[in-house]
Amino acid sequence: MIATKDDVITGLEHLIREDVTEELFSKANELKNDYIRIAEHLRQELLQKFQDEGGNPDDFQPAKDPADARFNELLLILDDRQSKFKKLRSDEIAEKLKSKQSLVDELEKLVNEETAIGKAFQSFRDIQNKWKEIGNVPHKEYKNLQSAYHRHVNNFYYNMKLSKDLRDLDFKRNLELREQLLSKIESLIPMEAVRGVERMLNLYRMEWSELGPTPADTVEALRTRYRELIGQVLQKIRDFYQERQREETKNLETKQGLLDRAKGIAAESFDTPKQWQTMTETLDRLMQEWKNTGYGPKELNEKIWEEFRGAMNEFYKKKRAFFGELKKVNKEAKDRKLELITKAEEIASAQHESFEEATKAVLQLQKDWKTSGVAESWEENKLWKRFREACDKFFEAKRKVFNEKDAAQIENLKKKEELIGRLEAFQMTGNAAEDLQALRNFSNEWKTIDHVPFKEKQRIWEKFKKIMDAKYDAMKMEKSEVHLAKFRSNVELLAQSGDSGKMMSREKNFIKEKINKLQQTINQYENNLGFFRSSKNMEGLLKEAEGNMQRAKDEMELLKKKLKMFDESPAPPKDKQEN
Repeated sequence: MIATKDDVITGLEHLIREDVTEELFSKANELKNDYIRIAEHLRQELLQKFQDEGGNPDDFQPAKDPADARFNELLLILDDRQSKFKKLRSDEIAEKLKSKQSLVDELEKLVNEETAIGKAFQSFRDIQNKWKEIGNVPHKEYKNLQSAYHRHVNNFYYNMKLSKDLRDLDFKRNLELREQLLSKIESLIPMEAVRGVERMLNLYRMEWSELGPTPADTVEALRTRYRELIGQVLQKIRDFYQERQREETKNLETKQGLLDRAKGIAAESFDTPKQWQTMTETLDRLMQEWKNTGYGPKELNEKIWEEFRGAMNEFYKKKRAFFGELKKVNKEAKDRKLELITKAEEIASAQHESFEEATKAVLQLQKDWKTSGVAESWEENKLWKRFREACDKFFEAKRKVFNEKDAAQIENLKKKEELIGRLEAFQMTGNAAEDLQALRNFSNEWKTIDHVPFKEKQRIWEKFKKIMDAKYDAMKMEKSEVHLAKFRSNVELLAQSGDSGKMMSREKNFIKEKINKLQQTINQYENNLGFFRSSKNMEGLLKEAEGNMQRAKDEMELLKKKLKMFDESPAPPKDKQEN
């Protein structure tokens, strides 16, 4: 099978150098069909590549192939030669018919005229030779001419008063020629080139019909032998064409199978570029199998090829539509990703006091990237690289800042551990005012030390608070004063604790609720006291109620002082969560 355009062109170039024959033009037509099939397949491949690279199929203009120009040039040469050949052949046939008609007329005249035997026989020989030189004439009128010619030949031999010796000599010569011809026909039987055998057989059969008569006793044997040999050669030819027919039928069945597979693929629609590519490769293999499969029956070969090409065209039409839509989707995905990249780059380039919100934003951008779709394959990696670089830049800056913070926080932890050591070693003097001030100094120093590592924060705070509580409990002061001093210290420490805002708010609300409840209790006591004072024999209950009310008022006053301490305490830092 022809595989490339160059193969076809090489074949055509060989043909134009050969002698002009009908077979030459038949071969040329086969090569022409091969070239058209190859060109169409290449066009589909180039169109698909153009589409895959983002081109609009309506704008597709394949580059000019020099091979096409050479192909068309060779076709023009062959068409011109064929046109001239047909005209020349027609003129030659007409001239041969005219010449052979003249020979038939001349022979008829020779048979009917009284002519000297010697002179007549020589004229007869000349007519025979001229008839052979003209050769066969492929024309419907030739059969009648040939019949008339053989009738006159027989009349010449049997009606003319030829001498027996002269007739026998001519019969012997014809016998030798016919036996030689039979040998030639017999030699055709083992030959492999059946088409050549067929051509030679036609020539030999024509030559047989042109030979004159032989001795009467040889006619039947020659005729029998001729028929036997002709029959054998014809059987060889029939076997060849039957085998070729079987092969063509088999080729047709193979091509029908390829056609059915191609139609099945063309009827489907696919969801992913990978599926389309896989099916394209499958169709390419089908096309190659088609090329490697020989011709089917002549009357069906072109029809099934048109169906196969139609299925291929339908597939590529759908493929172009898919990739056209995919290109649109890819463009939308690209635009979304460019927007995400811009936001990521802006965040990465900005200065951040707190990385919490920026980190949330970058993480959200990464989530959005996963759902943003896919751009063109040749752009996707570039976009991802740019986005990843922006994200990496942000997280690297964050790591740098936090690494610096970590070093400072470790140092702060050491300072707080040292402060706790000094607090533990502090000995109370017994002077309440001095001891209270000393503890306040420890608390103030604690507040001046910045953040410690997050995992250590609660532990170190609780340790300091526990020691401070113990120191306040050991002070020689009024219980209420110690209680307030201790509470003040706890509030100040609470302001530095993890989640301090929520904890202080919760504690304030708790105190407010207690104050409200105490106010309700005091109101109830006041109502009860009015009743007890107006009643006799209520002195005991009256004194008890007055004592309870006073204790409630004292507790409420203490709670109000505690509540005021929250307002006096510094606001908790806004970035406590990063500690």
